Amino acid sequence: MKYLKRFWTTLTDCFHKESGVKKQLCDQEFLARFITSKRWYSIQKSIVKPQAFMPPPNLQLSIFRIKDLKDPEIWEIGIKQVFEKMKQPKNLHGRADIKAVDIFDVDLQIEPDNPPPRHANIINWPDQKEKVKSIAQELAAKASLRLNR
Repeated sequence: MKYLKRFWTTLTDCFHKESGVKKQLCDQEFLARFITSKRWYSIQKSIVKPQAFMPPPNLQLSIFRIKDLKDPEIWEIGIKQVFEKMKQPKNLHGRADIKAVDIFDVDLQIEPDNPPPRHANIINWPDQKEKVKSIAQELAAKASLRLNR
């Protein structure tokens, strides 16, 4: 009986759904990094700049899991969970969509961090600033720019 209880606990922890999203990420899952600065993208080149992926001092870069969401639902998350919670007046210019595998490929991890629902952090950044910049460049190169119209 103990075995079954432990098995059930492990199974439910692994597949527990939070707003329709499993705790565990699959490699092909898309994530959104919301863009709140004009310095984080180029309209002319239609690219995300590395600054969008530079982590804050606590080395936990905020992202949202957008699997199985339609575009208006993704923008709603950006408005409610990012734009409306910003301390200084800024804009929600767009988002950088990226696959989880692209983050895993540069030896970073993704830590689901509900609440808010679908929130996660990119973690395990190196201590060396030059390595962080290099990783941010790689992530930006793999991200797709989506502008808020």
